[in-house]
Amino acid sequence: MDWRRILLLVLLLLPVTVSRAEERSWTGRTGRSEHFILYYRPENERATTNLLAAAEREYNRITDLIGVRPDETIHLYLARDRQDFQQLTAGAVPEWGIGVAIPARNCIVLITAGADRNDQSLRQILAHELSHIVLHRALKERPPPRWLDEGLAMYISHEWEFGRSVAVARALLFGSLISLDEISRVNTFTHPQADLAYTESFLAVAFIVDRFGESALQEMIGELARSGDLDLAMGISLGMTYREFLRQWNEEVVRRFNWISIISDPFILWGFMLALFVIVFILKRRRIRQTLRQWEALEEDFHGGHTPGDVSRRWDDR
Repeated sequence: MDWRRILLLVLLLLPVTVSRAEERSWTGRTGRSEHFILYYRPENERATTNLLAAAEREYNRITDLIGVRPDETIHLYLARDRQDFQQLTAGAVPEWGIGVAIPARNCIVLITAGADRNDQSLRQILAHELSHIVLHRALKERPPPRWLDEGLAMYISHEWEFGRSVAVARALLFGSLISLDEISRVNTFTHPQADLAYTESFLAVAFIVDRFGESALQEMIGELARSGDLDLAMGISLGMTYREFLRQWNEEVVRRFNWISIISDPFILWGFMLALFVIVFILKRRRIRQTLRQWEALEEDFHGGHTPGDVSRRWDDR
């Protein structure tokens, strides 16, 4: 899946809404479960197969991890195509967006059309956007740090692939890592910058889980909800200040991805290939010289006073 083309957004700073008039005048079909109302067009019915059941499973998994179970019903809209998606989101989502969460309205809008869209990817996008809804409920409508919001959503929806490792390695090589604090401006980034920002956000959350466990992450979210102070929340749950977290996280990123930056650098890669070519060339020349010396020895042996019969008997004796 090309994540640069279909980056997922929670556009909290933009006027994304599904109007109440749209909800009241919905002309498509609906389905219901314990925590969701699903809105879809008749031609999207195949995409809805088992979707509500999958949504409930994701709801239980995500709320268990974050530690909060919102009471409000979540409205889940499936757009049949790009035009339908833009209509449902009032045209506020960039043309490369395929999913949006609107926490203030407990609303998620997804687009189902696309050659690379399948049941698994649709559910992965749903998990990503649902994470935004639950986290905002957990923080009692306080805006979370953007890196935490996006990183948690990526961690929950298992969005990782080797290409992301290469992107981080290149950023290390060229000194273009994005500060976690700058990720709050992700809506203004280019596609490659936004992709890197999402990847770094995932690595920050993964660092917390790897070092301290999911329980510490849940405790940090709970403390952040109580105080609204990230530095205090990290001090209580992780035993370190935010500044110390940034330092240790950066060291871990360098440790894990610096070797990839070496082998992925085109200059180093071409240098390695040139060196390999030279080594192969030298070995082949050495082998040719050895063969020539063997031939010369046989020729000298042949012309050293032996008759053809003598040579023939020598080979017969072997």
